[in-house]
Amino acid sequence: MLVQIAFTLLTTGLLISAALYTDSLKEQRLWAMGNIASCLGLALGAATGLPDLVHACLSYGVMGLGLALILRGLRIFGRQELGIGWMVGIVLVPLAVTAYFTLVQPSLPARLALTGMYFGVLNWVCAATLLRHGNGHGVSVTVVGFVALGVSLFVRGGYLLVNPQASDQAAMEIMNFTLFVIPLGQVCVMFGLILMVVRRYAERLRMLSTIDALTGALNRAALELQGQRIMQRARQGLRSVAVVMIDADHFKQINDSFGHPVGDEVLRHLSVLLMGQLRPNDLLARYGGEEFVLVLDGLNSTSAVNVAERLRQLVEQATVTAEGQSVRYTVSMGVTSSGIHGYNLMQLISAADAAMYEAKRAGRNRVHSG
Repeated sequence: MLVQIAFTLLTTGLLISAALYTDSLKEQRLWAMGNIASCLGLALGAATGLPDLVHACLSYGVMGLGLALILRGLRIFGRQELGIGWMVGIVLVPLAVTAYFTLVQPSLPARLALTGMYFGVLNWVCAATLLRHGNGHGVSVTVVGFVALGVSLFVRGGYLLVNPQASDQAAMEIMNFTLFVIPLGQVCVMFGLILMVVRRYAERLRMLSTIDALTGALNRAALELQGQRIMQRARQGLRSVAVVMIDADHFKQINDSFGHPVGDEVLRHLSVLLMGQLRPNDLLARYGGEEFVLVLDGLNSTSAVNVAERLRQLVEQATVTAEGQSVRYTVSMGVTSSGIHGYNLMQLISAADAAMYEAKRAGRNRVHSG
């Protein structure tokens, strides 16, 4: 028991240290609180001098709360949720079992067996949650830990339930097995959770380095990196690639007339509208200011012009509502393709930019191919 508490305290300290940062993940804070509760529950279980009912209810109730907090954190990590009602239910089950086998039908072996099996099942639920919703983000170590804990607790509880008075060699072997596996499982879970936090922060950094914060489109650096890959694959596959430069017409007037918050909403609206029409292999990037670039894999100039014209019409028909005001706007587009200018991304962007300015000079709200 003391070894379990020591392992839990050590790894909980690491989670708490990371959770103290102001921008820490919500699930990270829940895992830290859950481990504090689990550690407190284990300590209460080892305490003496309290009435049996109070001792058992405090120990199992607090451990149940700890697992409920951890499970909620796992659900949030997987972009899911766990309602307060479910958390209350998780805590009430071991309390009800404890009360029944302490007051109604007193039986220490049954109480220990059923609560142990229940906590084993909860660990399996945690493992299943990660397998289903964790998206493979470094969760394997944590899953192994939860499965090992579940097996140890369930086997020990099941054996005690079937053999409540067991004190033979088999009972000792099972006890030794669980005393060996449970600390290892806890270490796997705790360090697995820390690994998951690190991976999630790495995702954040990758997003910050590749995504435009205002619009959600790729930024210029990501466009150049991913666009070059598309060009290379297209050249090897002998297929065409089209590039479309898009500019919001009279955007400065929108900012001056309606304010920058409305202008920002126009850019977000344009980005969302364009992304909603793209195929999985296409790219959309904010190139600068009110300019966006589309990279359309597998399309020649004629097909790309048709796509651009459809997008232009969608923009023209749309209305943006922001700051209590309704705004309509248009875009000018320039289109080119590798069939005309080759597979150099920057040359294609330059040619599409020149074609876009031709569309501006021709009266705006139109598509020009160059």
